[in-house]
Amino acid sequence: MSTDILEPARAYLVNSLEGKKNGFETRHPWRKDWEFAVLHSLRVKSYSCKILAREKHLLSENEVILLRLAAILHDIARLDKRENHAISGAAIAEKWLQNNAGYTLKNSEIEKVVEMIADHSNKSIHEHDFSKAVLKDADTLDEIGAMSIFMTSNWLENQTPFFFYDLHQRLIEFEIPFCDKKLAILNTFGAKEILSEKKAFVESFIAQLSDELQADNTVEQMLLGLSKNAYP
Repeated sequence: MSTDILEPARAYLVNSLEGKKNGFETRHPWRKDWEFAVLHSLRVKSYSCKILAREKHLLSENEVILLRLAAILHDIARLDKRENHAISGAAIAEKWLQNNAGYTLKNSEIEKVVEMIADHSNKSIHEHDFSKAVLKDADTLDEIGAMSIFMTSNWLENQTPFFFYDLHQRLIEFEIPFCDKKLAILNTFGAKEILSEKKAFVESFIAQLSDELQADNTVEQMLLGLSKNAYP
């Protein structure tokens, strides 16, 4: 099987999502437009390859291509509906694959791609199918690490002079536990290794921010106490 199928899939992803917006994102403005869904899908494809590079896997070259193909198309219905987008996306992808990849892929290969897409949001159970496990883990890894620091800051009042104190605290109280929560649902060694590195980066950022925030302890505590009244 040739990787030639991947470029038409990328083009189909762009053409299908172009101009759309989602109506459920309220916190992170860059997630509202169609370009975000395209970039997310391509990052998931990249994470799939990164996971495979850290694994001693038995996937054939064809199976790797199918995994990359599923990653590109996995969120094709993301902007249409948030709930059950995996199922509806699988149906959309299946129709396109049958009409555009029938000369390249066997029916069993199309079925495999569709199955991976349909199940990619089901992360509550340990996944025994390795290809599906990699796709699920790659999807989980996106937006954790450097990106999540920016996303965390979006939950904070950015007009207060105590913004960096608040960011420091929220990273400790929310982001590190979030990393641990996601680590617990990962299936593959490669993904766990990548997420552990991301968590270490966030911890290093917290340590550096903590060092930069150091001031006279008495004054610091007094100001922070005042801030609770000024910014409830």
